[in-house]
Amino acid sequence: MRMRAAVRFGFFLLCVSFLIAPAPASAAPGKGVRSLELAAATAAHDGSAFLAGLDLQLADGWKTYWKQPGDSGIPPSFDWSASENVAGVELRWPAPERFDAPGDITFGYGNGVLWPLRVVPEDASLPVTLRLSMYYGICSDICVPRQAELELVVPPTATGETPEETLFANRLRAALARVPVPPADPDLIDVRWRENEAPTLEVRLHHCGPGCEPPQLIVQSSSNTWFGTPRVKREGDVVRYAMEVEVLSPAMLDGEELTLILSGPEKAYVIRKTM
Repeated sequence: MRMRAAVRFGFFLLCVSFLIAPAPASAAPGKGVRSLELAAATAAHDGSAFLAGLDLQLADGWKTYWKQPGDSGIPPSFDWSASENVAGVELRWPAPERFDAPGDITFGYGNGVLWPLRVVPEDASLPVTLRLSMYYGICSDICVPRQAELELVVPPTATGETPEETLFANRLRAALARVPVPPADPDLIDVRWRENEAPTLEVRLHHCGPGCEPPQLIVQSSSNTWFGTPRVKREGDVVRYAMEVEVLSPAMLDGEELTLILSGPEKAYVIRKTM
């Protein structure tokens, strides 16, 4: 077995207007970036936690990366420390896509991503000022690091909601639906190591009958284990994924903690297994 895992895991390389409705704050686009905006889904925070979003739109053929980018790529980082009247910002990650290339498997978002944000004000009577310093990477043929500074002011009170805010709120709800959640059925999948073979992980997804598009499978581990591109086969309403596994020692697979993400077109699940 090729000892590739240890090498792979070391390879990772304003303007703001204070209006009745908060205006989105955007960064000047560079090559590959159509727009990068920070916007709220409501006209005011009303003293309560509110929904906002960080919207990155890329040119055709470009992608950006998930929090764990895979064999290569640049994971984004978000610094909210310069914000004012903010008790907390929770960023949620929509399920990524899996990009398969010879010798290189990465996870991210083709053509862009909308990250939902849950923002909690400190003082109900004051505006919330979100200030973000963001470092991220985009990739077409090569990966390009980028830095952006964004600012957005959300007033405590306002009247009415604009059509733009309604449209953005709908997009945010769609992005939230793509954040992986545990399935209601704990037996949705079976996971096992195949016996009498070179290390291979087999995952069986149940209840995916006619009209069900098999979701992409992304598997990550707590140790230096590399998972190849799944071979996918349908057997009735069961979808079987078989993945090559590379690890420094097969003994490391005992007790391995796996995180499995099933990334479908509209919904995504996350399942954690101890093998």
